Amino acid sequence: MLPLISYILKVVLVYEQTLVEKLLRSPTFHHGVRKIHRTVEELRHGRNPDEPLRQGEATEDPDKPKGGFIRYFVEELKNQARGTPTDPPPPPPRGPPANK
Repeated sequence: MLPLISYILKVVLVYEQTLVEKLLRSPTFHHGVRKIHRTVEELRHGRNPDEPLRQGEATEDPDKPKGGFIRYFVEELKNQARGTPTDPPPPPPRGPPANK
């Protein structure tokens, strides 16, 4: 029984090492890490004034609340839980039904 567990553990470790190597070679992973690092640095130290504006920043509405999709999604879930839809459907037309 012990050699079987030892063999399974070795296979798992080799597979883990392969996955980590693929992850570290991935440009998508490094792009994500760069983005997270930049966000953390901006929160800690403020925006670097020497850095050029990012895409969409010059035309961005400064009064628009930040948070994007996640904040909107959470707000929609809260509204649904309360039973108050954000955009209620229009009321039905009043008057006699139209005959064709």
